Amino acid sequence: MKLRYSVLFLVAVMIITFPGTMKAETMEDSDTIVTIVRAPEQTQAERPPCFPDPADNFIQLPDKENIAEGKPVQASEHNDVYVSSNLNDGIVQTYWESKGFPAVLTIDLEGVHIVSTAAFCLNPSAIWEPRTQEIAVLVSTDGENFAEAAAAAVYQFDAATGNRVRIDFDPVEAAYVRVVITSNSSSNSKGAQIAEICIY
Repeated sequence: MKLRYSVLFLVAVMIITFPGTMKAETMEDSDTIVTIVRAPEQTQAERPPCFPDPADNFIQLPDKENIAEGKPVQASEHNDVYVSSNLNDGIVQTYWESKGFPAVLTIDLEGVHIVSTAAFCLNPSAIWEPRTQEIAVLVSTDGENFAEAAAAAVYQFDAATGNRVRIDFDPVEAAYVRVVITSNSSSNSKGAQIAEICIY
């Protein structure tokens, strides 16, 4: 009887001391099924079709040429590296940031155009917190005398809608568009912020 208890005790000690060994032996006794899944052929990250496209909720911009892109621009003093040339370079990942308020920027459209929409974009990434900015739009045909096209008002920027603001006004002749920004609610900036200004 003592011998039987001694053997049982020894087996228990081996199980406790070498659990990995006992587990490995047990696993070897069972069949292992391995499923190989072929990786999709793609050269960049893609959104699976089963997920909704966030752009479906973006504020829509006019389906015509943005006549402000690449045109000469003058703006209030910029903060750090956020220069005025970022305002209309066609890249929403770059932006202009002013040093304080009021912040003023003027686009030379290089000719007289009939305009009726000004749009302002920030980086649409969700890392950009929602914010409001107070914006007024003025137009001129000679670059000296400006008339108000859209009075100053507070507009909401939100990544959920593409971080875009669209301001429509009565069609008017303009060779220059001036924008005056007098506030920004962002907790990370003490100046105006615009990644792209678009004029239609």
